[in-house]
Amino acid sequence: MPRISHLGTIPAILAYLGLGLLSIHSVEDAPKPRLASEAPVEVSPAVALDGRIIEEVKVKAELSKNLRYLCDEIGPRVTGSPALEKANRWAEAKMKEYGLSNVRLEPWEIPVAWERVSCNLRLLEPHAKPLIAASAAWSPSTPGTLIGPVVVLEAKTKDDLAKYKGKLKNAIVLRGAPVEIKPITDLSYISPVPKKVEPKKEEPKKEDSKPAEIPQPTARPTSTEFEAYRKAVGEFLKSEGAACIAIDSAKPHGLLVMTGRWQEGDRAATQASETMPTVFLAHEHYRLLHRLATAKDGTPPKVEIEITNKFIPGPITVFNTVGEITGSEKPDEFVIVGAHLDSWDLGSGATDNGTGSSVVLECARTLAALAKQGHRPKRTIRFCLFTGEEQGLHGSKAYVKRHEDEMPKTSMALVHDTGTGKVTGFNLMNREAVKKLFDAELATLKTIDGWKEATTRVSGGTDHLPFDAVNVPGFSCQQDIDEYRLTHHTQSDTFDHVKIPNLVQGAQVIAVTAMRVANLPELLPREKPEVKKPEKKEAKTKE
Repeated sequence: MPRISHLGTIPAILAYLGLGLLSIHSVEDAPKPRLASEAPVEVSPAVALDGRIIEEVKVKAELSKNLRYLCDEIGPRVTGSPALEKANRWAEAKMKEYGLSNVRLEPWEIPVAWERVSCNLRLLEPHAKPLIAASAAWSPSTPGTLIGPVVVLEAKTKDDLAKYKGKLKNAIVLRGAPVEIKPITDLSYISPVPKKVEPKKEEPKKEDSKPAEIPQPTARPTSTEFEAYRKAVGEFLKSEGAACIAIDSAKPHGLLVMTGRWQEGDRAATQASETMPTVFLAHEHYRLLHRLATAKDGTPPKVEIEITNKFIPGPITVFNTVGEITGSEKPDEFVIVGAHLDSWDLGSGATDNGTGSSVVLECARTLAALAKQGHRPKRTIRFCLFTGEEQGLHGSKAYVKRHEDEMPKTSMALVHDTGTGKVTGFNLMNREAVKKLFDAELATLKTIDGWKEATTRVSGGTDHLPFDAVNVPGFSCQQDIDEYRLTHHTQSDTFDHVKIPNLVQGAQVIAVTAMRVANLPELLPREKPEVKKPEKKEAKTKE
């Protein structure tokens, strides 16, 4: 099927849809009589509006300017930090500049904020070497500079911890073997399913060969059980005087990864004193320490470590930035276009998720410009920049709770959050009825390079989930991965790795979709097939 560039124009869209443009003639050049088969095809208002949206993004996009300012001037935006609030207020000003209405900062709270100060690790024995490491977020400091051994913790239950008693003073504790990672040439974000190895045709099966053993599934611990075990490990290491826990970053070529969060409830106040300092080590250096610590011969490794961080007691007020284009016919029904504004701090939060935030702002600018030209959506389109996503979707959960009464009248929440790649589709969370509707309604998107189709695929990990949890059609974008494996949560998450033409494409796709959904006769259908849980088979007993 032919496609045009994402910088396509109205004529190209009409050509794709089989709708030719009328020739324009002067009075002196009267057109020849047309045959009935050559009669002009009337362009539907919806298709014409799609074209206007695509052209507006193509010609007047402010994606590069906005994203560069967000990344280079404001910088990384950890939840609860002054930089994130600065970004909130900057986005609020942008929404007002673009002509959105009801622009505001919606507050919610976190129990404690955190600031990174310094993290220094150095291998002392068997040779001197600085180690590439970064403190995990919301990790406490070490009590000054410590020197200790490297210990590999191989414990699956609380009882397994007993053998380490008296052996962990000032130790750097590795939580198991290094992760097996893909080579840097493999940019796929998720590991592919291993292919079945079939015997070659020219190699007949040996009669005495034994059938391959199939690994039997083991019962996985519940989240409650896992959390209880994790807490027990932390308490044991703390009581034994270990210096810190070290985690494999599992990224190639010295890249570090970042994550972490605050404790909930009463534990937030004592997080600095009760939790274990934790660091992420570059994969190569984690492997080095693991080899040294598990070698049967050679010098046992010794490491020097000092971590300094700062906790800011709460409650700390955090904000979602929200603005809207009020609907012309159904102002109390809503379409949500969203992304998260918060980021981690090793880079500048460019592809996670400055890209999504700038796309949301561009959709807001474009559709507000069209509204000023008389093309106001029938439903209200609300643009939301959520915060606290990286610590567990807290901002979008707060939004859903705050706007609980509006959820039955929210037609869709569409979220952009997988980096700088083109938008190839939407994950419709098993909603077959929506897919059928979108296949017909979003035909224009086939003219945009990179777009494939919306699928019923179920996806997690971002801010559409709180909407889906209350049965609002909440969707994330399917995107080309485009280096996301290397930039995601790492020090490479900078403006240098952003591809603006792909963000233009994404803004075109999302703006067209938002307007189409806002102008539908009815809200998007809610129903989706129930996922049946497998029935438990009763064990047969001998009589």
